[in-house]
Amino acid sequence: MATSPSNCDRRPGTDGDSSWLSGRTVECARLEQLLRDAATGRAAALRVVGDSGTGKTAMLDYAARRADGFRIMRLRGIAAERELPYAGLHLLCAPLLDDLDVLAPCQRAALATAVGLTTGGPPDHFLVSLATLNLLTNAAEAQPVCCIVDDTHWLDHASLLTLAFVARRVERGALVILFADHGRSRTELEGLPEMHLETLPLADARALLAAAAPGKIDAAVTVRVLIETGGNARELIEAFDGVSAVELAGGYTIPPRPGHSDVDHDCVQRARHLPGEARRLLLAAAADPTGDPTVVWRVAAALGIGPDAAEALEAQRLLVFGPRIVFGCARLRADVYAAAAPAELRAIHRALADATDGEADGDRRAWHLALSTSGPDDRLADRLERYAPTAQARGGIAALAAFLERATLLTADPACRARRALTAAAAQHAAGGQDAARRLLTIAEIGPLDEARRAWAALQRARIAFAVHRDNTALRPLLDAARRVEGHLPALAGAAYLEVLAAAMVSGHLTDMPSLRDVALAARSATAAGSADAIDLLVGALATRVLDGRSAAVVPLRRAVTAFSGGTHGSVTGDWSWLAGCVAADLWDERAWISLSSRQAHHDAAAQTDLSTPAHVLAQQALVDLYRGRFDNVRAALAEADMRAVAAGAAPLAYPSLLLAAWQGRHSILVDRLPEARHDARRRGDGLALTGTRLAETVLYNSVGDYEQALAAAQDVAESDQLGLSGWVLVELIEAAVRCGRADVAAHALGRLTDRTAAAATDWGAGIRAASRALLADAPDAEPLYEEAITRLSRTDVRLHLGRVQLLYGEWLRSRNRRADARKPLRAARELFATIGAEGFAGRARGELAATGEKASMDSRLLTPQESLIACLARDGLTNPEIGARLFVSRRTVEYHLHKVFVKLAITSRNELHLVLDTTADSPDGDTPRGATWSCA
Repeated sequence: MATSPSNCDRRPGTDGDSSWLSGRTVECARLEQLLRDAATGRAAALRVVGDSGTGKTAMLDYAARRADGFRIMRLRGIAAERELPYAGLHLLCAPLLDDLDVLAPCQRAALATAVGLTTGGPPDHFLVSLATLNLLTNAAEAQPVCCIVDDTHWLDHASLLTLAFVARRVERGALVILFADHGRSRTELEGLPEMHLETLPLADARALLAAAAPGKIDAAVTVRVLIETGGNARELIEAFDGVSAVELAGGYTIPPRPGHSDVDHDCVQRARHLPGEARRLLLAAAADPTGDPTVVWRVAAALGIGPDAAEALEAQRLLVFGPRIVFGCARLRADVYAAAAPAELRAIHRALADATDGEADGDRRAWHLALSTSGPDDRLADRLERYAPTAQARGGIAALAAFLERATLLTADPACRARRALTAAAAQHAAGGQDAARRLLTIAEIGPLDEARRAWAALQRARIAFAVHRDNTALRPLLDAARRVEGHLPALAGAAYLEVLAAAMVSGHLTDMPSLRDVALAARSATAAGSADAIDLLVGALATRVLDGRSAAVVPLRRAVTAFSGGTHGSVTGDWSWLAGCVAADLWDERAWISLSSRQAHHDAAAQTDLSTPAHVLAQQALVDLYRGRFDNVRAALAEADMRAVAAGAAPLAYPSLLLAAWQGRHSILVDRLPEARHDARRRGDGLALTGTRLAETVLYNSVGDYEQALAAAQDVAESDQLGLSGWVLVELIEAAVRCGRADVAAHALGRLTDRTAAAATDWGAGIRAASRALLADAPDAEPLYEEAITRLSRTDVRLHLGRVQLLYGEWLRSRNRRADARKPLRAARELFATIGAEGFAGRARGELAATGEKASMDSRLLTPQESLIACLARDGLTNPEIGARLFVSRRTVEYHLHKVFVKLAITSRNELHLVLDTTADSPDGDTPRGATWSCA
């Protein structure tokens, strides 16, 4: 796949960002149809027309991502080269210049002169255009070509005229040409088919803003931003670009705009030359994030600002006064606020506080008062603390954290200040403000704290360290802090030890400082005997699992899962339903696993994108959807998890995305990422990440039949004991070991798997156990075990394991020459894996079906007409040069299409074509036209 040189880089924020495609379903479908048409020989061209910021580049990027099998050629207009004739054409055609010999001599000479390969007089523009047309259509014979031209308004006239010539004349062949155009000044593209991108409707704009925002935002601020951006996709996405939830504080603060050089922007310059009253009115509007005109007019009256100031702002197109005060430039609000002197800001906020209704908007009034005060004020600190829950309801956990931190800084009494700092630190940690949380803990620790609060502060500091680094160095501080909490805050001891247990289990076999057993012993001693509290039940059950073994822990673990399933069990150290879900997965209790995950998801939705849900909770939800075969949900959850990890300053969780990629069969991605992921997990002592990474490797290699690699990866973590993951590793290990002839290794793993599943008494566990036993069983016993496994797993929602067993059963039947019987489970496996996108296993199922003699379905979803034609000729014994001569295409074109055929039909050579193509169909004769839609099915 070739691209143009350096100017093909995508703009920041558009590369693979689905946010830009919000509300563009119809447009995306149109692009996909163009690509399908081009792949079957119906060439096309399209202008994507829209104002700046409507998402034209995002649409082109989408087309590039969807152009599977196409050669992507990208060109972006460059302002500095607009006056250079054929500068753009040179960038576009550079990868094709080695093929100039296919052109007629006069065309070759004209194009070579145009792009500077030879010298001479000005080339004939018609010959240059004709040469470009023939060069591109020739390239499309070897491989479909998607030609993408962005920023056409900066493209030189000669290049654009040439490309427009090509676009108007291309009708046949695997070529599609896309232009991004604002449609106002360039006439060269007139007459081409167009797709207009309008600004987004309100509902889509609101959804896009919610996706772009770093957390929950005050509804009044949301309305103001929606009006201010006018449905422009770029402005909606950039409204909070580079701003964390902590910086935004739910909309109470004026967000900074890091990374933007706004001082030279025209609107900023106009604002800096305003007369005094107009500038103060502009500052008042900037300091009120809601854009409420009533409040701003009251401020103006209080400060003696006359109507002339508003008229001056409107005349300069800096403000529009309507139902909301709208800034004429999205950059201006933050710049005006940042440029104001501290004393001036305090005066404006004091006026805003006086103008704000204390009954209806007490939280906003308190916030403005806080920003108008430079020294300690205990009464104001009390007010902020009182209104903090109201702020949280409006702006989420980040707003709560902002109010509590400001209350801390305004508190004069040292003891009260230390207490508030502790509370504010916990809120900042939950909001992702780890640096702020550490600063607040320092404030608390230098205050007059009693031993109970010092223990609580130590636990918070250890929690932050583990969240940020996610390594085993935080285990000792966590355990020490839990012991202090046990001695001074016994009511919180269970939750504290649960946190240490969870961290120790993450490290697993990669740590001995302290060991998991040491942590379990300490946790068991702190658990109240006979307690019915869900957290105490979970602590005790996990400690039993570590100290006494899984069999002894099954009953207490079930009791803990039931307790969590029956209600909400949050605490000052967090909601631990996600960990109960991990336990349910380890017990092979699919229903409880799904139930706990769904309840957490509903809780997140009710919180309206509040960032208080950690990334690892979302990762657990993703694993549930992964094994249910809901890959689209998995991608969305993992994207959200990565965003929250970054927002919290924490290490992202890599293994869930690796596991998804493994099930999708994305070999090239995993080869690049797996070594680094393994190294990072070992370096940090993260046994969970290492086990998850090795599981991904095992799944990938099993899917393509590379069982030696799969066995090696699985054995590396075979002795680990991670909730859920280790059981799934054993499933993969047994299959790999059997295929490698290592019955001893498989039998040992089966014993361990049986120990895990026998006490579970669930269809999931029993089905997996039966399938694994079948792999090792003699012929008379294997078949009923496979049938039992399929029956049991069919009653669950764990689709990935069901598909695997159907595949294994079909392979077993086929290996015993029962081809007709094998086709039913193999078809079921192929359809299941193909539907959910598990391409590696789908290909394995297709290959097994081909080995039974089943003919592949030759419809448009499998092979294109050109591929079908070439495949049948190759099946009938023609060589690549002979096929090329028959179809008037090059040998290279034949090789390319045969490679695609092999991939789609899951075969490795032309000798297998007779197994998957119907040999009773008539072969095409020598008069078959190029690009015919004949099929051999």
